[in-house]
Amino acid sequence: MQTTPAGNSDKDFQSQTQSIYYKTIKLIHLFFVSIRRNIVLFIVCMMIGITPMLIKYSSDAGYYKASFTVMYDELVRKIYGDRLAKINTLVSRKQYDKVATILQVPLETAKTLAHIEGTNILGEDLRKDLNTDRIPFVVNITVDDSSKIRKLQDGIMLFLETGNEYMADRKRVKLLENQEELDYIDKEMRAIDSLSRKGIIVGNATTTTLDDKAEKSSSSTLEFSYELYKRKQELLRKQRMPSGLVVIDDAIVSTAAQKSIVIFLAIGIALGLFLYTVLSAFVIPAIKFKD
Repeated sequence: MQTTPAGNSDKDFQSQTQSIYYKTIKLIHLFFVSIRRNIVLFIVCMMIGITPMLIKYSSDAGYYKASFTVMYDELVRKIYGDRLAKINTLVSRKQYDKVATILQVPLETAKTLAHIEGTNILGEDLRKDLNTDRIPFVVNITVDDSSKIRKLQDGIMLFLETGNEYMADRKRVKLLENQEELDYIDKEMRAIDSLSRKGIIVGNATTTTLDDKAEKSSSSTLEFSYELYKRKQELLRKQRMPSGLVVIDDAIVSTAAQKSIVIFLAIGIALGLFLYTVLSAFVIPAIKFKD
């Protein structure tokens, strides 16, 4: 009885599968044999890979992460990202006296700050965000004392808005311009109110008949008066909340910065195995090689 082509194909596939399986098992076997022959090298490589991970794990113990979201009116996100990066540079250099001065917080509070960075809402580095829209950004901080988070948040916000002479002067000028516009609107509204009291504007109870032209003119004046009123309310809101930056999601919840030890061990083991493989399969044979 002849074997069909389909049957040959199935047998070839099974043969190839078995071949791959046995080759894999043989490769794993050779790897374990290599470990037994070079057990000292293997232990050294594993220690080199795992030890830094354990040190990193222990160094993260006792730290907390928190974040807050900031809405802004002017500038671009990259500028805020650059300024936060400068603070982080001072923190990494442990220049906490400068950090305390810049953020206007006590030195002990500044010393609790371990890391600070800005990201957009997608989690990307704020320093690389060149978009000019007004989408909020996020400030992420790592501290060793969660009770100091709110003070640091306030200090960071103060620095981002008035952290240098230019920003402080800019804020003062904006407040002055705001007040001047309010004075002008009050003057205009008093003039319109005076005309209304004299019965010139439609809507006065003493006015009974006006031609179409007068009605249109008076209606336009009333619309202008309402626009002035809305603008006045907006300016008053800016006076009550003069800051160009507003926190819309406070850093009231913190989480432990320390990750699971299993993750650190897995990374350390992977590094150790990689180092052992490179040394045992390439470096050592290359050293021992004789032409």
